[in-house]
Amino acid sequence: MALDYSTLKKVVNSNGPVARILILEVKGSTPRGSGTEMYVWADGIHGTIGGGNLEFQAIKSARRLSETGKTDIKSYPLGPQLGQCCGGFVKIVTEYYDEKDVANLKDKNLNVRSISDKTETSQTVKELVKKYSTGGISLDHTLSDGWLIEKVITEKASIWLWGAGHVGSAILSLLAPMPNLDVFWLDTDPSRFPNLEFSNVHKIVYDTPDKFVKRAQPNAEHLILTYSHRIDLEICNEILKHDFKWAGLIGSKTKFTRFKTKLLSIGHSEENIDQIECPIGYKKYGKHPQHIALGVVTDGVEGTRELDQGKVSAKTMDSAAR
Repeated sequence: MALDYSTLKKVVNSNGPVARILILEVKGSTPRGSGTEMYVWADGIHGTIGGGNLEFQAIKSARRLSETGKTDIKSYPLGPQLGQCCGGFVKIVTEYYDEKDVANLKDKNLNVRSISDKTETSQTVKELVKKYSTGGISLDHTLSDGWLIEKVITEKASIWLWGAGHVGSAILSLLAPMPNLDVFWLDTDPSRFPNLEFSNVHKIVYDTPDKFVKRAQPNAEHLILTYSHRIDLEICNEILKHDFKWAGLIGSKTKFTRFKTKLLSIGHSEENIDQIECPIGYKKYGKHPQHIALGVVTDGVEGTRELDQGKVSAKTMDSAAR
């Protein structure tokens, strides 16, 4: 996971200077992977690197560090000595960030800094920075010659979740904890929203979908699963008038066939309509709301991973051929 600029800015603005803990490297079995981050300040934390004594020791060290403003690198074997049975190995860097550091990172897509006593960049580091800048390296961060090169995420992925019913709530419970993600959760009735609160979830009550669809980011993904076929159709109609990355509609092939006929009569092209995927998810998990949610989210995550790796799924090829 790259440095999440919006989260860094938020925790610094709310709490003052913070220590950022980043897992640089892992070997063997560990609670969390390389790139996991969390923030620590005098009386609070944001995020987690997996809990247990590893996290306890890292937090204690980070609070000491925040008083000095220095950078620290530590390695932790996750064995009996630390009181953890994973058996793996974790290398952690802890750094100090204040408002000045946040300002310096604004509009940057790379955070390049020395985490050692070296003050000059080697030719190797310069070449790595160039490769990162041109997209030649897919890794979120690299440590080389005492310098840490890390991608900076300034814009989060965006999912618009239309419907706060049982399935919508179940999907939200799986999506919301994911990193680098903003969820816009919409329904026509405020009483339908359950008592689920996440800092990256924005609840919206709407009368008609048109005024909010046009506010969605061009790279937004839409999940449409309201209580009404009429509202589902309205949302599909409005989404097709704007740019979007992906849209999924819950329901059967029969439902989508009916929708397609109506959308064609409105004036949308068949090619445009086929950008909406229906049905969505994996049926094999079952029909309970949590099972449906698991199938939808798993399907979405696997599709995203294939796109990130430059692969084209059979589903995408099928859509392209239609």
